[in-house]
Amino acid sequence: MSRVDVISNERVLDDRHHLHEFQDFWRDGPVALVFLPQFGSAFGLAQARELTAHFDEVDALGAQVILIGIGTSIQGFTFRKRAGSRTPVMATQDHTLYRTMGLAARRRWLNPIRNTSAFLDFVRAGIYPYQRTGDPRRLGGVIVVERGGRRVTWEHRARYAADLAAGRDVVAALRAVAAQRVTAGTD
Repeated sequence: MSRVDVISNERVLDDRHHLHEFQDFWRDGPVALVFLPQFGSAFGLAQARELTAHFDEVDALGAQVILIGIGTSIQGFTFRKRAGSRTPVMATQDHTLYRTMGLAARRRWLNPIRNTSAFLDFVRAGIYPYQRTGDPRRLGGVIVVERGGRRVTWEHRARYAADLAAGRDVVAALRAVAAQRVTAGTD
């Protein structure tokens, strides 16, 4: 049983307080599940903004990006508005979902140096943190799941808060899954 099988029946709330099961996300096409470190972190905002910049590319592939954070649906709504995100934002208050996906809370001695440098770059770019939600040590990641949820095709697990998956890498992973679907004739 894979991690995707384990979470397929898990439920999360969207930013408008509607309940969804994970299996609904990959029913019609590949999906990138983006687990944010926190709704209020500069790193989460930067990740959402970068992926929103690629929204049209992802949509043209018949894929989708789902942003997931620890908090309430109202915090998710505030995050989506603040990030200017065109992708759905889901909220969970359960940290076990992150642990199930292998996204642990970690401490490393060099993290403050790496994170401070990236944080200053974000501030210079106008991306500021605001209301923190969840565990400030929680790390995020991106999991790309093929249509039907049979397998994970690409993943990125953050090793420190500023270790974000590049938007172009996420799009490339979704493009590879979409290409496999077309060549296999399951489109």
